[in-house]
Amino acid sequence: MESLLELLPEGIVQKLKSISERMSIPEKEIIRRSVEAYIGKLEGREEELELVGFGMWKDRSEMGNSSKWVEELRKKEWNRWK
Repeated sequence: MESLLELLPEGIVQKLKSISERMSIPEKEIIRRSVEAYIGKLEGREEELELVGFGMWKDRSEMGNSSKWVEELRKKEWNRWK
């Protein structure tokens, strides 16, 4: 399994190292605290975060069958440079 630091963009890793040095707190501890705080914010809000965009265009008449609409749109866009 990859370490968390390997998953983070280089800019974030550098900021994390800087904060770690300034606060004399290990990087792993900063990550642990941050994830714990973030999860605390999300608890009880799972429904809000699920399928954020799902159904947002359900009332748009020009879409009809959304799968077919997306398929046609993709064909049009992907083939326009041929």
